[in-house]
Amino acid sequence: MNVLIFGYGLHGDGFDSAMYFLSHEDNVIVTDIRTREMLGESIDYLESKGAVIHCGGHMTEDFLWADVVIKTPSIRLTNEFLAYSRRTENDLTFCTTRAEISNVKIICVTGARNKTTTAAAICHVINKLGGKAHMVGNMGISAFSELERWDNGDIPQYLVVEMSAWQARDIYNFMKGNIPHVEVSVITSVYDQSPSETSMQNGDINKIGEFNHHANHIVCPTEIKESIKKLAAKKAKNISTIESTAKAKSKAIADKYSPAFAVLRKLGFSAGQINGALKSYKGNPGRNEMILRTENAMFINDSSAIIPAAVNFTMDNYESLPVHLICGGSDSTLEPTEMLRALKAAASIHLLEGSFTTKKLIPMLKKRRIAFNGPYTQMEEAVSSASSRLDPETKMLQIVLLSPGASSYEFFSNEFKRGECFNNAVLKQN
Repeated sequence: MNVLIFGYGLHGDGFDSAMYFLSHEDNVIVTDIRTREMLGESIDYLESKGAVIHCGGHMTEDFLWADVVIKTPSIRLTNEFLAYSRRTENDLTFCTTRAEISNVKIICVTGARNKTTTAAAICHVINKLGGKAHMVGNMGISAFSELERWDNGDIPQYLVVEMSAWQARDIYNFMKGNIPHVEVSVITSVYDQSPSETSMQNGDINKIGEFNHHANHIVCPTEIKESIKKLAAKKAKNISTIESTAKAKSKAIADKYSPAFAVLRKLGFSAGQINGALKSYKGNPGRNEMILRTENAMFINDSSAIIPAAVNFTMDNYESLPVHLICGGSDSTLEPTEMLRALKAAASIHLLEGSFTTKKLIPMLKKRRIAFNGPYTQMEEAVSSASSRLDPETKMLQIVLLSPGASSYEFFSNEFKRGECFNNAVLKQN
């Protein structure tokens, strides 16, 4: 099959798409208006795997050549080149048309705020209570990564799909309204640009997602319930508000988890089960997530810090504490000087192997005479190195922090898998 990746994207979505098709021995072309230098070395990596790269503009012949065009969300549906496409999809439409989806219950998460928090909390509770849930979408997990799991027989009972307004719009258009069955759809919060019932009725609800009209259960904020009822028509009897459905949420659990609580109630879990499971929830995976706390040490997974500046923000949370920092990884178009403040503040530095580490981070550390350990190709080695620097005698709290400041593609399928490897390594050695 001939596959054209239209737009490389900003968060690895183009890379994940290309790698999926390359792994299935399809012919792949990546086209983007930016230059190779702007896209970074991950383009070179794809090229080494067999992809053809066309940077600096698009060519009509690429679209005529392609059997399928995979469009990234940043490309508008009105783009003139799409007129030459025989079949246009994105990662989510490609996933939801697979035969396996008939045995998977889809949970759709849309809205203005707290989408990732809601999706991750839903997954945590389902898995904690003995079910099996995966999440994909706007939080940075490509549906093509999920399909790789399916290809290996790892198919969940529930698929939690987080969608931005752009993704929701694309899906409805690509599928021409033939939306797959959705078990529960939740709108976490109202878009600031369309808070009124009038604007909802004028079509702005499409920004929140047409999936909401096709769900067994629709959960939304009270202020838009009437608008949703009119748009959902025959499904109106299944619409309820977050506020009423989440009344039994424990006061000890933050209000930001109310949408997740409401969804889980609609799935049939009891209030007691949900409250108990949510109490063990440590936050969004890979985002300043505490994995383990011992008497004098804390292990933090911040694998989603994929740009250098993000490391500084995370390190600021542990000011005055000794932090043994695990960082580095794959190509970044940004400079390591943006994480220099964090590197100077760290009690010790332990590097993960990768092109960013080798070509940018290590030269800067050597130039500034900042000591480091590694680089390590295995997460277990990096965790062991950082843990060896913990002082067992001190009463002061010490931190082992994974905050890479770089991408992960050379050694991990995505930053979430990298974080999972960190979690496993920490729990194994403790």
